Amino acid sequence: MTYWILALIIIGCCVLCYKVFFPLYYDMTKNKQIHEAYLDIEDLDLANLREEDYSVFADYEQENLSFTIADEELNAIYTTRENQKYLIYKNIEMKKQLFSREPGVIKRNSKLKETTKLRGIITQNEIDYYIVIKDAVQKLGTGRASEQFLVVASVSIFLLGSLIIWKFSKNLSAPMEGLADVAEKIAEGDLSRRAAGGEKYEEAVRLTASINSMAEQLQQNEEQIEENRRQQLRQNIYQERVEKARKDLMANISHELKTPLAVISSQSEMLEYAEEEKRQYYLSSIHEEVQKVASMVSRLLDVTAMEHHMEDMMQKTLDMKEIMEYILLKYEGLVKKKHLHMETFLEEGCYVYGDQEYIEQAVNNYMMNAIEHMSMGGSLRVTLKKQKKDIRVGVYNTGRQIPREDMEKIWSGFYTTKQKSADALSHVGLGLYIVQNVVTMQNGKCGVKNLPEGVEFWFILPRVTPEPENL
Repeated sequence: MTYWILALIIIGCCVLCYKVFFPLYYDMTKNKQIHEAYLDIEDLDLANLREEDYSVFADYEQENLSFTIADEELNAIYTTRENQKYLIYKNIEMKKQLFSREPGVIKRNSKLKETTKLRGIITQNEIDYYIVIKDAVQKLGTGRASEQFLVVASVSIFLLGSLIIWKFSKNLSAPMEGLADVAEKIAEGDLSRRAAGGEKYEEAVRLTASINSMAEQLQQNEEQIEENRRQQLRQNIYQERVEKARKDLMANISHELKTPLAVISSQSEMLEYAEEEKRQYYLSSIHEEVQKVASMVSRLLDVTAMEHHMEDMMQKTLDMKEIMEYILLKYEGLVKKKHLHMETFLEEGCYVYGDQEYIEQAVNNYMMNAIEHMSMGGSLRVTLKKQKKDIRVGVYNTGRQIPREDMEKIWSGFYTTKQKSADALSHVGLGLYIVQNVVTMQNGKCGVKNLPEGVEFWFILPRVTPEPENL
């Protein structure tokens, strides 16, 4: 469309140039020709014209000039047309008073029947000769002068138009080259590149907007794909950990069940041979071991149910400070019973997105684990604070530190750790195993660290900004 407009502009310029400048060009050309013809006539011997002298007139007549020449007696010396008497009468006799010895070119009249003409007197051998030179073209715009002007004007305007088109193309190609470079980079995978420029041309502006929109959409899709990939990776890692934990759990359960079953078996055999007063002791021992097995199976069923229902968690925005305050109220009795010194540091504005029931279960397991492993009069410290992108919950208790080699193993269900004390074995149970599953399913992390006088268990969950209706 733009090139058609430029072509129309060039054609219009040619027409305008012809209308405005051709008359000036034509007058200038004819003036020059007429003056040259007059000077050539001065060099001729008008009294005795020879054959070769007529060729001078013939050359100018091919340029559309006409001549009327007479002596002072008005005898014809030379006329371009055959009607000599009429031409001499019309051009010389009737206008004799207009002739001068210093001739000048007279411009065309308003009717455009004549363009330019010259009247002059040349004296040779004391004889005056009247000279009339006219432009024989009856209408402006015909003849060789018109053709020459059109050729010159057309070539000039064509060159000017070509220069304009070249400049325009160069200005247009510059942003297009930039767009092509950006498109190539995007095709190579650099979706952060954005196109710029082309503000002068509508086509370039639209193409720039389209490329940027395409790049932005591709980048969003790539980010979404990458996020989905990371989520899938986390899910796969979690599934692998769950599967490993399940295998470890089954192995631990098998190990743990051996002891009470062995006791039950041996005590049952003793019942056959025991005296009456001993049988009550054996029955009580068997009952105690059965209770242990039942408790172990019950906890195993709880874990299995929890693992199956975690994928259907009812997640929402939660105020962790409110949850922590509610949980701590339930432990006031146990704290007083063991004469524990408890400190709490709960920061405001700690919001997470998760399932309240499972988060409470994780905190409860930390609290029970801490209280069970504390001696009378120990210290308990519960903290809740904001980090850069997370909310951190910590439960610290004084007491024995955890050996470094056991820090990873304690998160497995029913893991047993040997203590350097009079106690033979200390059973960790399923509490920490449950905490790890709960926190992992809600995109968090958990851990433990030894402090100078005790141990702190902690977990972090992603921090969120609550919606106005949740405030």
